Amino acid sequence: MAHHDRYIREHIIALPEKGRLSASTARKLYGVPTSTAREWLWKYRRDGQVERRKGTGLWRVSSPAQDAALVAKAERNPFFSARDLKVATGFPGQRNTIISRFKAADLRAQHAAVKELLTDEHKLYHFAFAESNVDRKWDRVIFTDESTFSSANDGPVLVYRPQGEHYNPQYMSTCKRSGCVSVHCWDWISHEGAGVIHRIEGVGNS
Repeated sequence: MAHHDRYIREHIIALPEKGRLSASTARKLYGVPTSTAREWLWKYRRDGQVERRKGTGLWRVSSPAQDAALVAKAERNPFFSARDLKVATGFPGQRNTIISRFKAADLRAQHAAVKELLTDEHKLYHFAFAESNVDRKWDRVIFTDESTFSSANDGPVLVYRPQGEHYNPQYMSTCKRSGCVSVHCWDWISHEGAGVIHRIEGVGNS
């Protein structure tokens, strides 16, 4: 197969994909054999690639600059979906290609850790409590409380994040204590471990 530069490949692929021409009509405009034009188009539709990656036989649809812009956008907006990122950056590849670029940049789509939404007042109270109890003998303390476990209205939230960043606040999702189904419980925990959890029927009044 004769060598053809990226410019010709891109246009022969774009004409059928965007201009609704046949591969044979597109190839005539650039003097490329019909078999070559059809192979380029077939590989693009199969792999979402335009240019071959060295040593793989696959075609690469994006430039290094486009890859860098895609990854930078994902790092600034880790909760964007692959589709959102494609639209925001104009990335030419499809979802599988986008995921491949993220993997190369050590970004993985994973379920975000969830933390309760705290007000500034809550945070100050927690910090003050921790400071005032640094020297307490915690092996003599039992914590006990009632809690309500609620199902969420939404499913798990996906986030693109590097490995080892599960609890980095940048990649965590917040939620409020509300949901469709709630179960009230009482339990305790100590230095020795967790106690037995008890379900509370009705509403507790302690």
